[in-house]
Amino acid sequence: MAMIENDKASRFPDVELKARAAWHYYVEGLTQERISEILGIGRIKVHRILSAAREEGVVQFRIRDSVVECMVLEEALKQRFGLSQAVVVPSAADRSNAPLMIGHAAGAYLADNVNAGDVIALGWGRTLKFAINELPRRPIARTTVVSMLGGLTHAQPLNPTESAWEFAEKIGAECFLLPVPVYADRPEQRDAFMSQRSVQDVVFRARRANIAVLSVGSFSNDSPIANYGFIKPSELEELQAAGAVGDILCHFIDAEGRLVDHEVNRRVCAYPLQDLADIPAILVSGGQEKIAIMRAALANTKVSVLITDEDAAKGLLNR
Repeated sequence: MAMIENDKASRFPDVELKARAAWHYYVEGLTQERISEILGIGRIKVHRILSAAREEGVVQFRIRDSVVECMVLEEALKQRFGLSQAVVVPSAADRSNAPLMIGHAAGAYLADNVNAGDVIALGWGRTLKFAINELPRRPIARTTVVSMLGGLTHAQPLNPTESAWEFAEKIGAECFLLPVPVYADRPEQRDAFMSQRSVQDVVFRARRANIAVLSVGSFSNDSPIANYGFIKPSELEELQAAGAVGDILCHFIDAEGRLVDHEVNRRVCAYPLQDLADIPAILVSGGQEKIAIMRAALANTKVSVLITDEDAAKGLLNR
């Protein structure tokens, strides 16, 4: 057994072993026993590694050292997709924790890269919610947050308007919300909603943004769109049959990043998808189930920064 543990652990340099253990323990919330199984080392060694990580400053308010394999993936993603920056976090041992880990990294990135005078256009999603939770409460002068989506009429843990308001509160920004539902009942209602002067004012402000912070949604059973019920299961099946691989700002797109011809896309009350190419975007998403929709979003939008995990990064690069 000792030979197997040593062989498994030897894949990683000492500093990377510390960083991986710290991610699993402090971000993903795994027990030291579970970490010992994942990394192939004894529980006593896990304890020593975590203690050393704290003493050496690897663990501060955030985990300082990057995982070596993740750094290699970051460089490859930058080259493949023409990104100015990529951030790749270790894959979660429990895949349901991927949004938490990616959100942790996104929160740290935003804390370092939102500057005075920025206008931030904001999407929605579980990963973005975790990112906003991780943001330190620090006023940044003359900032503005603009929601790119209508809101939910039934209160839910994830709501585009709530996310925008929480982000703005964290950084002391002005906040502008789209005062309409995410989906209208009929296309003509959507046209009426979006033509209102108050709505057009918010869309205009979003167009002036210098940063868009976006996530994407898949067709998985635990996706917010599937769970919140504002699209019928039959409509989701029709969208998949029509070639949709997921959604961005609740617009469903195909593998090439093109809008799918379906009534659902004519009912969505959100920032126009075709205008996304005009705003430098930070794409925050990951997990194996998101690879196809992430690739489509990278083809469709002006993504300059990608924050993701190892699973999605490898999938994007292995095409």
